[in-house]
Parts: sequence; C-alpha cells; structure tokens
Amino acid sequence: MNRAAAAAIPLVAALALAGCVNSNDPGPSLSPSSSPTVTSTSPANPTPPVDVGATADPVPEAGTDSQEAAIATAEKAVTAFARPDLSYDEWINGLYPYLTQTGAAAYEDTDPALVPVRQVTGAGTILPASTEVALIVQVPTDAGPYNVSLSRPSPDAPWLADRIRPAEG
Repeated sequence: MNRAAAAAIPLVAALALAGCVNSNDPGPSLSPSSSPTVTSTSPANPTPPVDVGATADPVPEAGTDSQEAAIATAEKAVTAFARPDLSYDEWINGLYPYLTQTGAAAYEDTDPALVPVRQVTGAGTILPASTEVALIVQVPTDAGPYNVSLSRPSPDAPWLADRIRPAEG
C-alpha cells in the first residue's frame, strides 16, 4: 500500500464519523447533582384499578327450551353437512342457514365429497358446561359422533353452528 492511500484512510474515517455528529446538538449536560433524577412514566391510558374481590356474573345455563332448540339446530346442521353427493354450491347453500359467519368462513373451501358423514343416526345431546349463549351438542352419525359448537349473541337469538367436528376420544 502506498503512503498516500495509507494517509487517506484516517482522513476518510474522521470525515465519516464527523457526519454522524450533529454540530447543533450540545449533547447531555454533565452538571453535578446531589440526587439522581427520576422520570415518571405513567401510561397515556391508565388502567382503572381492579377490585380483586369482584367476580363476573356467571352466564346462566341453557334452559330446557333453549337446549331443545340447540339440539334441533345441531341435528339440522349435521344433516345439511352430511350430503357429500351434492355439488359444492348446493351443499354450502344448504348449510349456510345453520352457520354463523365464522362457521360459514370455516367451511367455505370444503369439498363436500370429502365429508365422511352420510347421515345422522340418533338424537343429539348437550355436552356439559352449556350456557344460554354457547354450547356444544354431540350428534351421532354413521361416521361416529360429531360435536357441533353453537352460539348466539343473546338468549333470544336463534342458535347457529360455529363448527361441526368429529368428537375426540
């Protein structure tokens, strides 16, 4: 390496570093202080205090009429689901009346020919932990039991299926 190139390297480095410094910025002041400075950081949207002893009101269990309506909807949903011989359009249009928007989106790309269920073989039963706005009905089919997750926005609204799945176990 020649001397001119070797001398240029520190000059280039100094210029590059000088470009990183804002000449108008005086930098932090280093005045002596008798105590450290503490900066308070309170959130822009403070969370209200929580009453540790408070509990949420439990959602009431589904009543007999509500459970009967849920079972009927679940059985109809599985019956509409269990039609693998239909065209996609006929199948999904027959299923839509029993589905929530979430359920409709879940089955949007399903090929009905791949659905293993052909028929409902018995009455549905409500699984434990049912409420007035969400429950699961188990429906027996020729392909084994299927669980139908049903929900509704209020106790006065009709039950609709979010999911229709084989029961685990």
